[in-house]
Amino acid sequence: MGHPRGPSVAQVRIWVKPGSAADALAWDPWRKRWVVSCRAPPVGGAANRAVAAMMADWLGLPRPSVDWAQAGSSPSKVLSAEGISDAEADRRLRSRIDLS
Repeated sequence: MGHPRGPSVAQVRIWVKPGSAADALAWDPWRKRWVVSCRAPPVGGAANRAVAAMMADWLGLPRPSVDWAQAGSSPSKVLSAEGISDAEADRRLRSRIDLS
C-alpha cells in the first residue's frame, strides 16, 4: 500500500463518508480536505476500493496510479496519485465541483 513520495506523486487528503445515498465529491474548508461520499458500505475495504476507483476517475488517472498512503478504518485518509503534482490534483478535483 502506498507509492513512494516524489515530485510527481500527489498526496490528496480525504474524508470518506461510506454508505452514502450517492457517490459525490465536495471540499470541506474546515477540515481542509476533500470529502468523498460513496455508496459502498464500510465493510471489508469496499468503501476504500470504491473511493480509490472514483478518485482515479476524477483525477483522470489509471486506477493502478492511485493508492492509499494512509487508509484503515478511520474516515480521515490520504491518497497517493502517481503522475501528477499536488497542485494539479487540486486543480482537477476543483474542476469537478462548484465552489460558489
